[in-house]
Order: sequence, then C-alpha cells, then structure tokens
Amino acid sequence: MPTDPHAEVVGYYRRWESRASYRLLLGGTRHFGYYPSGAGHVPARAALAFMEERLGRALDLPPGARVLDAGCGRGHVAMRLAAEFGYRVHGVDLLAGDVARARAEAARRGLGALVGFEVGDYADLPVPDAHFDGAFTLETLVHAPDAAAALAEFARVLAPGGRLALFEYSVAPPEALTVQERALLRRISAGSAMHSMPGFVHGRLAELVAAAGFEGIKEADLTERMLPMLRWLGRVLWAPYQVTRLLRAEAKVVNSLAAVQVVRHPGLWRYNALTAVRAGSPGPP
Repeated sequence: MPTDPHAEVVGYYRRWESRASYRLLLGGTRHFGYYPSGAGHVPARAALAFMEERLGRALDLPPGARVLDAGCGRGHVAMRLAAEFGYRVHGVDLLAGDVARARAEAARRGLGALVGFEVGDYADLPVPDAHFDGAFTLETLVHAPDAAAALAEFARVLAPGGRLALFEYSVAPPEALTVQERALLRRISAGSAMHSMPGFVHGRLAELVAAAGFEGIKEADLTERMLPMLRWLGRVLWAPYQVTRLLRAEAKVVNSLAAVQVVRHPGLWRYNALTAVRAGSPGPP
C-alpha cells in the first residue's frame, strides 16, 4: 500500500525518540551546531547559535529582507535571524503543533512583527511569484520527497537576485561505499524520513540548484566544524542504542543509530553549506 511521504516526516518528528532527543539534548532545535576553528570548548547551545549565525551571514541580506524558512520547526532559527539580522522571516512546517508553539513563542518574545509561521508544504507555497528576498533550509531539504520540485518552488517565490542558503548533508556515491555502509545509509534515510538524502550524492545538490534556475553557486564543506556535536551525541546516546540493539529494536531509535554509527564511517557523508542566487537581475528598490 502506498505511503504518504509527508506523513512519514510528521511521524518521524512525532516519534518519542525524536521528541526526547531534540527537546532534552538540543533545546527543541533540529540542527547541528557549528564549532569555530581554534575556539576550544564550546557549549552545545553556543554551537547551535554559531550555526544559526553562520546561516544568517550566508544569506547576506539587509535588515528587513523577506526570508522563507523552509521547515521551520518550532521557529528557533527564524526568531534568531529576526532578532540578530532584522530579517522578516516566514516559516513553513508540516507539524501543526510545532507551528503553534512557534507562534506562541514569537508573541511572547515580541517578534510578531518580524516572524510568521504556517502549516504547509514548502514545495507548494500559497504566495505569489518573486515574493521573498531569501530562502533557506537547515537540514530539512533531505526530508523533501522531491528535492527538485522544492528547489523549483524556491526559485518561483524568490525575486531575481534573491539569495538561497542550503545547509544539508550529502553522501558518497554508492560505488564508493561498502555493503555495510550502503545498508546503514538506507536504514538511516528510511528511519528518519530523509527521502532525498540517498540522492544527494556529493555535488548533486549543486546540480539540482543550477537546474532550478540559480547561479553563483558556492559550496563549503562544514563537516569538521559540526563533528564535535555529532561525537557528543554519539556518547550520550550510546547506551540507549546498545540496549535497543540487543533487543533488535534499532529501528525505534534511528537518531541514536545515526549518532553512534555515522561517526565510524567518515567516508559516508559530508555536511555542506551551499549558497546561490536566483537568476535574473534584481528589480528596482
């Protein structure tokens, strides 16, 4: 029987392990942290803030710019970008409960004039063409059932000259992986509803972005800068992973599986920051 890929994403984020790990370990955020070179020990919350700051700088837009947060979760990133960069951020997410929490938190912090949130599919947005000045995904495009369709929608809603920032994983080509690594990738992708990740072979995302109508594409490998958090999560989640492994229930703790196993396979993946510009000349200010 066919399954709904969007329902699978919602199911992943509603799973008890996802709720517990994101809330207890990452304060409700859903992304990795950034550890500046030579900074020494960096607490997890500071690393998360550094990643969000790096994203804001990657967008490289002036205060007041209209920005799409594609896969906003509870709005942590949108609110930081609004508070620190002055962006007007519109967040879209599939989970109604998270959108409600984002709205409530924005109101509590007095950011309602700068941020807004709605339930929906970021590959099918109810906004006119050329509506936004920037758009970003932060580890969320991997969940898209059709990444090419999502990128085409970003191109539609971005004004000519608009900025795109994608902070996403990529994987080595199948022929470069062992049988064990290919099986691990399938388990992680299926268990966490990362529908597009198997197709994000190194360099492929840049090709998809170009095909969607973007230019000036730049891609940076941030793997070494986020690895400290992955290693920390692997240590924290090692015990529950081992228990479920003994019980042959690894599928129920895919986040633990990924945190423990992915560090052991450095050739499997990368963490990338890709930026691009919507083709076409910007209109008059």
